[in-house]
Amino acid sequence: MTHTRLELSHDWLLKQRDPRRPLDDLSGPAEGWLPARVPGDVYQTLLEAGKIPDPFYGLNELEVQWVGEADWWYRLDFEVPAELFEAPHLDLCFDGLDTFATVWLNGEEILRSDNMFVPHRVAVRERLRPGKNSLHLLFESALRRGREMEARYGQRRCWNGDPSRLYVRKAQYHYGWDWGPTLLTAGPWKGICLEAYSARIADLHAPVELSDDLGYARISVEAALEGGFEGSELEIRLLAPNGTVAGQTRVAAEKVSRGGLEVTHPQLWWPNGYGAQPLYTLEVRLYREGQQIARQATGIGLRRLRVVQEPVEGEPGSSFYFEVNNLPIFAGGANWIPDDNLLGRLTPERYRERVRQAALANLVMLRVWGGGIYEDDAFYRVCDELGVLVWQDFMFACGLYPAHREFLEGVRLEAQAQIKRLRHHPSLALWCGNNEDYQIAEAMGLYGPGKDTAGFEALAIYEKLLPEVCGQLDPTRFYWPGSPYGGESVFESTVGDRHTWEVWHGAMYPYSQYRRFEGRFVSEFGMQAFPSRAVLEAAIPPPERFPQSRTVEHHNKAWSGFPDGHRRLAVYLADTLRTPVDLEGYIYATQFVQAEALGYAYRDFRRRWGRPGGRAVGGALVWQLNDCWPVTSWAVIDSAGIPKPAYSVIRRAMAPLVLGLSPEGEVWAVNGTPQARTLDLELSAFSLDGERLATERKRVVLEPNATTELGRWELPGQVVGAARLLEGEGVVARATRWPEPFKYHRFPDPGLSLEQLGDDEFRLSVQRPAKGVVLEAEGVRWSDNFLDLLPGDPQTVRAEGLKGAGGVVRWLDGSPFRFEVGAARGS
Repeated sequence: MTHTRLELSHDWLLKQRDPRRPLDDLSGPAEGWLPARVPGDVYQTLLEAGKIPDPFYGLNELEVQWVGEADWWYRLDFEVPAELFEAPHLDLCFDGLDTFATVWLNGEEILRSDNMFVPHRVAVRERLRPGKNSLHLLFESALRRGREMEARYGQRRCWNGDPSRLYVRKAQYHYGWDWGPTLLTAGPWKGICLEAYSARIADLHAPVELSDDLGYARISVEAALEGGFEGSELEIRLLAPNGTVAGQTRVAAEKVSRGGLEVTHPQLWWPNGYGAQPLYTLEVRLYREGQQIARQATGIGLRRLRVVQEPVEGEPGSSFYFEVNNLPIFAGGANWIPDDNLLGRLTPERYRERVRQAALANLVMLRVWGGGIYEDDAFYRVCDELGVLVWQDFMFACGLYPAHREFLEGVRLEAQAQIKRLRHHPSLALWCGNNEDYQIAEAMGLYGPGKDTAGFEALAIYEKLLPEVCGQLDPTRFYWPGSPYGGESVFESTVGDRHTWEVWHGAMYPYSQYRRFEGRFVSEFGMQAFPSRAVLEAAIPPPERFPQSRTVEHHNKAWSGFPDGHRRLAVYLADTLRTPVDLEGYIYATQFVQAEALGYAYRDFRRRWGRPGGRAVGGALVWQLNDCWPVTSWAVIDSAGIPKPAYSVIRRAMAPLVLGLSPEGEVWAVNGTPQARTLDLELSAFSLDGERLATERKRVVLEPNATTELGRWELPGQVVGAARLLEGEGVVARATRWPEPFKYHRFPDPGLSLEQLGDDEFRLSVQRPAKGVVLEAEGVRWSDNFLDLLPGDPQTVRAEGLKGAGGVVRWLDGSPFRFEVGAARGS
């Protein structure tokens, strides 16, 4: 028979285990069961049943900690159709069990699992019976089991969460992080099904090798078969993006079947902004006596990618940048955390929307951070489709992990499963061993120059086990031991990647100093800001809706030995602006500071992209793109999917052409395209009252894929400097320089006007300089935002989804006003 899959996703029941009964007692009372969602988790089921308050609202997180301390039963009675017993093989497949799970089928134990990231397949043909069958799943408290292992092996150091997490192969952020709540979920977080087959394609590997001139591609296909495949034949076909056959071959079916395909003039897969993302389909079919008995298909992209570490002209150390299809790219992007604490609520549509937001911001890379999860297939598929490269951490974060034999065995299984699942994605750019584990080891004196690393046991994972498994299963992809990593110290700025937290953490340097703390690849940096008012109103009770309320501060998890996020945020506010006391003003002010800070960072780091032979900074990944709950955090898109003003600043800083004007009056531009550009550079100076004090214009040539320094323009301190790149009279890039700190200055009313040009298009203009102009309207996607407006230089924005509604315009030192569709409005 052909391969048949019976999804077991309905009619599940959930109940808390009675701690007075033995763990293997399946005969508890019949009452007390709740309908349960699978895939899903205990919190999600209890919330939907009204048994717990929303953990995201108010202080409710504190009221639901008992859920993670309890054990939980899942139960399913299901029917097996008689025709499935015609198959010689019947397997129960568990794609993900969170985390300490024991499974019984018809009263017989069939599986024990202790790793959230390892799928399981159990042959059950002899254990199933026609008609009704029963499954029982027991999920034990990860907190209790982790602490039992901690008592056995000893407590270990970590940053964030209960230290027992280091023994548990579970999403580490579930234990609480400095941006997320403590919600220790449990349950079948991925699908469960029954598979019937005579033979199956168990694994498919198809590494792509391109010729140096990119004119030829070879695909080496390897298919692992299971079941009764003897005497069968394997057909391998490659379908071009338009569906036509680009290559095919047939080979005799073996346990590991191999075949090769060749493509001349391949359609190349490119990162976002550098070209198209054509995807081929690799299709493998297993035939016996002319009848298809198994099939597997996967999308692949034909591209050549390498990480370049070479000397940097005139500087010590070596570069760290990505080259795709022989073209060096500046990997501007963001760090990605799980988009929810309750993973069963994530949908393909939600993944698509969030990755689409990253792509629309001109981001080239997302780093899947090592304290979360190996994301759902839907995430990587949309990254493939939109050209967003993925830096993939293995799931280790901020801790001194153990390395005893049983732990290493589990890590090996985890790595094997995830590498096999993800290695075909063209978006996958790099495997990375961990997040900040080298950094905590260095802080503990276990790593760095002259240190005894014997106490850093997890080096056996990052420098032996993981590179070994990657080398066996995915040898064409780059492996990097950790992030940050490189040189003798994790703080090294001339080798490898670096986390730049001297701004915000550490000494809390002014954000204008980001350039002092660059690295060859800056894989973390960030500044906090409040989420949108909509998020706060949905999560904070009305009496608590003021900036320093207990509940508002509870929804800021930043931690440096004690909760201090609100204090650090207050420092950067005090350094920059006159601090408002009302909630709306505080939201705007914190988002203003975040936007300014990240503008400095992206512009400074990208300026150091340099030119061939001198790639001093190869990429910059902001911490972080997204949020998992309503919180004040470093995210540039809040938990409702609403971009903060910093999002627009990043989008402009990552545009193909970007112009810079430093506080010292240095003018520079980055041309991210492969062609030289000849443009006009216009420099102007304005008083705060709007008088144009000076202007000049000159022709400039911007080198391809390089930074071009355009000289220095001396400006007095109390004026607004403006630079524009023009093609004819069209503006292709802007930059401004304002007198700072902003708190020392009062900016006159700019005379801002908003003119509607179409159903969803507006032109904004001013009579005097306006800083940080923000447009707000519910459900609207703005083409641009957080604008610096100057006299004589109107800017046009589109408002996708406005649908006849109005909105609010606000800016620094101004009184916000509401605009209505169909009516021009001035301040």
